[in-house]
Amino acid sequence: MNIVSLVLRIRPETRAEAEAALTAFPGVECHAMSDDGKLVVTVEDAEGTAMSDTLIAIHRVPQVLAATLAYEHRDVQLPNPLPATNSPCEEAQS
Repeated sequence: MNIVSLVLRIRPETRAEAEAALTAFPGVECHAMSDDGKLVVTVEDAEGTAMSDTLIAIHRVPQVLAATLAYEHRDVQLPNPLPATNSPCEEAQS
């Protein structure tokens, strides 16, 4: 699972149009907005859609004046490089 959080700058009076356009993209959710137009948005991986394409599309929404990446998380499965061994606690109990 991959997820990013963005802070978008929009004009407060365009919030309804911006949220409608943004939530039309798969994996996009709009959250809180400050009085001065900072809108918090999260984007998750969506089936059949590259997150990078969604991020580019968000920049092209007419109501979005600027976008700042606030957070990114990638859930990558790494192989276990160490063989399984008994922990010191398990050895002490033996």
